[in-house]
Amino acid sequence: MTTDINTLYQQVSAGDSTAPEQLFCLLGVSFRMFVRHRIMNSQDCEEIVQDALMTIAEKYRRVQIESSFAGWAYKVLNNKVLDYYKSKRVRAARTTPLEVAEPDLIGAATDPQLKMRLLDCLRKIHGANSFHARALNLHYQGYSTEEICAKLGIASNNFYVILSRARTMLRVCLEKGDIKP
Repeated sequence: MTTDINTLYQQVSAGDSTAPEQLFCLLGVSFRMFVRHRIMNSQDCEEIVQDALMTIAEKYRRVQIESSFAGWAYKVLNNKVLDYYKSKRVRAARTTPLEVAEPDLIGAATDPQLKMRLLDCLRKIHGANSFHARALNLHYQGYSTEEICAKLGIASNNFYVILSRARTMLRVCLEKGDIKP
């Protein structure tokens, strides 16, 4: 039986002296998989994971976590990834003339108008199928497939179908302004 991140965090909170090492080992493995899908440079990937783990190690015992520990930890990691792209974009702007700089698609997520379009599309998806919107939201928050499946009460193969359909709806909405293909 595998132990999930939130269960290990509860064991740490209860005083289990072996749980912190297990917790950070599991976070490290999960984080590396998460970041490798977003950043191709393995050195940068490892630096981001280590930075996120250090931040979590420094704060997790002092911070009041409102949602799940896994959700909070993945938010810390996601912020580190966004910081990486912001700094990369700034470095590129300093070293590359503005006319030839390639657009940073992930950095575009910091664009307020894009954020508004994303929120509008998520509302439309929620109106059409709240289950799809919830799956997208949980996936974005960094929950593992097993955690999402447990929350939604579905099998993993069903989750991948739902996630694929939800992503298609999101892509169509961003392109056309509506969720219907």
